[in-house]
Amino acid sequence: MKTLARRLLGHAGFQVTRTGRRHRFDAMADALAILRGGGYAPWVVIDAGANIGRWTVLARQFFPDATFHLIEPQPACGRALRRVASGGDRVHQIAVTRPGVARVRMAGGGPAGTCTGAAVVTAADRSDVVDVPATTLDEICPGVTAQDRPLLKLDLEGHEIEALRGAARLLNAVEVVIAEVQFFPINGNGLPTFPDVLGFLRDRGFELYDLAALAARPRDGRLKLGDAVFVSRRSPLVEDVGWQ
Repeated sequence: MKTLARRLLGHAGFQVTRTGRRHRFDAMADALAILRGGGYAPWVVIDAGANIGRWTVLARQFFPDATFHLIEPQPACGRALRRVASGGDRVHQIAVTRPGVARVRMAGGGPAGTCTGAAVVTAADRSDVVDVPATTLDEICPGVTAQDRPLLKLDLEGHEIEALRGAARLLNAVEVVIAEVQFFPINGNGLPTFPDVLGFLRDRGFELYDLAALAARPRDGRLKLGDAVFVSRRSPLVEDVGWQ
């Protein structure tokens, strides 16, 4: 009965989750479907912060002809990503960051760990901090051009702008960026918030197009995290500005 009710509500346009106020909505599949419905069909998809590949599995349902680059530095995630990869896909077990940085310190991962939300950190006062090799998105994807209509997804636990600084050339080709953002500095982490990411990408020719997910903190429902979709001003997706 509960399953039937969820299906009926889904057909009516409602999203039902088990986590109550923790999630305002999770509509990543809808956001990808809207992009595809607007005629968007990337030949290259770059999943930075791929973890074990769940987002890639979802995105491949909408863009089956694309070649995927799965980027994830956590060693424990490698086996799962290689199972997800197919055809011409590439798995890159390395962190992405700004130019001139060859290694970064990450907390929450490691050779003996599990695939978690590992994050780049600056302080070394944690027992789970490990050094991992790092490079730039421009170095990982040197041959990607605007003709590939690339989609860049970033889920880097607050390291998104640092990674974008290493994508100066790639951003000239990318048509769509999907980035995780925080709406306030959680626990005073000092990491960029949504306005920072929005401003960074707007300065580089992108506009906010959609919100694919919003999550609130359980204590009081304050908006905490989200997945924002940005589209290049060069894209046909932003040409339609009609009301209906």
